[in-house]
Amino acid sequence: MRRSAGLLALSLIVGCSGLDEVANGVVALQIQLPAVRTVEVGESLQLTATGLDKDGQPVNAEITWLAPDPTLIVDPTGLITGVSPGTGRVQAVEGSLSSELASFTIVPRPDSLAIVGDSVVIVAPTATASAPLTTQVQTFSPVVTGVGSWPVIYSIISPPDLGGPHTVELPGGVLTDTLTTGTDGAVSTVTLNRVAGIAQPDTAIVEIRSSHRAGQPVSGSGQRFIVIFQ
Repeated sequence: MRRSAGLLALSLIVGCSGLDEVANGVVALQIQLPAVRTVEVGESLQLTATGLDKDGQPVNAEITWLAPDPTLIVDPTGLITGVSPGTGRVQAVEGSLSSELASFTIVPRPDSLAIVGDSVVIVAPTATASAPLTTQVQTFSPVVTGVGSWPVIYSIISPPDLGGPHTVELPGGVLTDTLTTGTDGAVSTVTLNRVAGIAQPDTAIVEIRSSHRAGQPVSGSGQRFIVIFQ
């Protein structure tokens, strides 16, 4: 599949003769596909398909939909819904014609973003960095488990960034960073670091956030670590 616009290239249709036609002169079916073909479990995505005549022009077609894999379902309108993690395929059908199979990746739904351990972290006077600020993304369907390869955003929200030298930083010398969860759904590599030669505040706050594929915040986003410097 080389084009996200459809499953059958128009160059295979225009100017061809001897193609089998079904009702209304349809000789091929074209599915309009999204640029990103990843669907969360329980998430729905609308597909559309078009019948094409021998000149490559759209014509009315009575299209039905098939989903041969148990990882997703499709309703009569082309609305697919993720059922279980894995690869799911969808096909449009009109009479004796059928499109190629369009593949989608079904991923676990991120139901919760949680702080692992204590949200209040104390940094000793001789320590250059805090203990890891560990978070975990979990799914509750079908069982409670970690969601791997999911982005989590860490942001220092206090002290505020006033454009001057940083007093504390995340690894890499940044104030905000996006990390990806491991296979256990956890991020355990983030620390809050002192900046050498600059006095640290008594307290700093790090906020965590994550989003669903469609952009809605994952439950638990907005929680904060309170880091106390001694």
